[in-house]
Formats: sequence, C-alpha cells, structure tokens
Amino acid sequence: MNIDLASIPVIDNHCHPFPQGREPAHYERNFCIGFYDVPPVDMRNTLYFNQVINALRRYYGLPETATVDEVIAKRNELALGDRKAYAQKLFKDANIVGFLCDFGFPISRKHHPELALTQAEIDEYYDCCGDVAIGSIDRIEWVANRLLDEHLPFDVFEERLVKETKEMVEKRNLISIKSVIAYYTGLDVRPLSPAEFRKGYYLYLSDRSNWDYEKMVRDFTFIKACEICRDLDIPLQVHTGLGDTPDCHIVRVNPGLLTDCLNDPRCIDTTVVLIHGGYPYCEELGMMVNHYPNVYCDISSFIPFASIACEDKVKSLLELAPLNKVFFGTDGGIILESLWFGALNFKRVFAKILGELIDDGYITYDFAMESAENILYKNVQRVYKRYNTCGKYTLK
Repeated sequence: MNIDLASIPVIDNHCHPFPQGREPAHYERNFCIGFYDVPPVDMRNTLYFNQVINALRRYYGLPETATVDEVIAKRNELALGDRKAYAQKLFKDANIVGFLCDFGFPISRKHHPELALTQAEIDEYYDCCGDVAIGSIDRIEWVANRLLDEHLPFDVFEERLVKETKEMVEKRNLISIKSVIAYYTGLDVRPLSPAEFRKGYYLYLSDRSNWDYEKMVRDFTFIKACEICRDLDIPLQVHTGLGDTPDCHIVRVNPGLLTDCLNDPRCIDTTVVLIHGGYPYCEELGMMVNHYPNVYCDISSFIPFASIACEDKVKSLLELAPLNKVFFGTDGGIILESLWFGALNFKRVFAKILGELIDDGYITYDFAMESAENILYKNVQRVYKRYNTCGKYTLK
C-alpha cells in the first residue's frame, strides 16, 4: 500500500545549531561523525554523502549529469549567500515546524568552553529558523566540569551541581537536560551509595587522569541529573550509540548498559529519552523502551548518518518499542542539509515500512497514520511539557 507522509509536520527531537561560521572548509567533512581529520575523498565514497548529493541535485533542478563539485558549488551559493532564505525553503520543503536543539554543541572534545557558541551565533540561528519553534537543551556535564575545576568539598560540589543546573534550566529556558556521560566513561552507570560516591570524588580530585576515579564522579553526576529532571518534571536526554570518535567508545555506548541505573530508585521516576536510536544497538534500545514505562527514545543520528541502515534499523527498533514512545530526530547541525534530508528520507522510508506492514496484515491504515503523526511530532508535544511555552535560549 502506498503511504504519503509528506503533509505531516516534523518536530526534530534532537539537533544542533547551524551557524555559518562553523562550517568546515570541505563540505564533505560534515558527513563524518568524529574528530579525526578524515580525507574528503573517503566521505565522497560513502552512501550517505551520495544520497544527499543526489537529493540536492534533484532539489536544485540540476541535470543528472551535474558533477558533485557542481552540486556543492550550487549548495554553497545558496547556503553561504542568503542563508535565512535557503533555510526557510528547506524547512518548508520537509514541513519542519520544530527543533529540540542541543546548544551544548559545537563545543568540541568534551571540555573546551572557549569553543562554545557565542550569543551572536545563537541569534543567527534563531533568525534563520524564523517561525520554527525551538525547544532548548543543554548539558549537565558543562556544569559539572566547571565545578570540578574549583576543587570544592564534596558536599559543596553536590549542592552547587543541583542548584546551578536548575538555574541553568530556568535562566536558559530549557525544556530538557542532556547527559553525554557516554563520551566520558560510558553508559555502564553504577548506582553507588552516597559514601562510595563521596570517596570517588576525592580520589578523582587527587588524580584526574585515573579513569576509574572519573567514572565514579561521572556516574554520580548522571544520578543527580536524573533527580534534577524528576524534580523539575522535564526529560533527561541521554546520548547512546553512534558518536564522535575517538571520544565515543563503541563498546561503552550500548543503551543496555544503563539497566542497573534505570532500576535504581533514584532514577525510576525520571523521564529518560535515549537518543540516537542506540545505533547500532537498536534492538537493545527497543527492548528497554518496551520494558521501562519512563524510558523513551529517538532515532536521531543514525538517521541520516547511517545511510541505508535507516530501513533495517528502524524495523529493528520497532520490533518491541511502543510507537507512542518514539521520536523522530536527526542530530543534524552545522549544515542545513542534514536536517532537511533526515526528515525527507525518514518520511520516505517510514512510509515504505508502514505500507508493507499494512499489506502483510499486521496493522491498519489508521494505526499507521496515527503512529506516523506520533513519531513525527505529537509524541514530542506530549512528553516535553515545556515545549509549547518555552522561551529563547540565551547566554545572558
């Protein structure tokens, strides 16, 4: 059965700003998630790069014979010219009406505050988005890192971590907090006792190069993030799966590693959104969303970055995940095309999946369309309670 999802609005559950000044010198660099200096020729030979180039070739009305360099030249003319007009056309084409934006990136390599977004870049982002509704997200690790540099007594560290994270939520109009513990010590969060966390904190201050000591501090910070989000009644977004190499250790980012933490009383009442589909651990993520009432997920990052994996991995995730607990997302940013292509490609692939499920007698047409609307925008509106009343993110 042919399903058409084009008219359904899109709210991107997890993405990043796209200030013009942050675009890398080589357009191809945007197609690799990682910090290594990847050769442009390698990215030109990925399926994701070619998918986007072909989509842009069609969108720009260029002939099939137009070379990659000609497509990129046309793209740069539009994206680096009247960027706002170009953004508005792309968002309208994909029917994008909202972003849940993580303003904690593009800080690079864990803890480099000097590389953080400026207020001018944030203002540029809002201007380009126009009427697209933006919900703001920021990271608890940036608060923790700043406090760790002060070498505070443990009780003071804990008190200020809670106080200043809550202040960040209110002052910056956040609708969610994010944890990137996966980038530091992985998702095997151990819910230690307060006494053990206290001991680990002082050990880490004595030797900040010791991974085991750092893990206790990062795990403590994650537990506090759960408690803060519970108190404020906002979701905690958690990075899982695919991420920036070498900081993202592929073995430590399996969302299944969070099991002990999610079973802990300090976390069971927190709305937890496991982002990036857990890719490549999508089956594990689907099981967790199925089993834990407070756990949700999105499919950002592997859509669009994992190219043709979209169809198989969405199916894998949805083997168990209730469709009213899944959000669409892209993890796009820096360049506009990742946001646009991610939305269009997901609609195309998900329409194909739904049509096949209807033809096989598994679901009805009504359930298919209801689920598409839920995943593309309604689930976000329901779960992120501050989204419809959120204010502008500001550094002031």
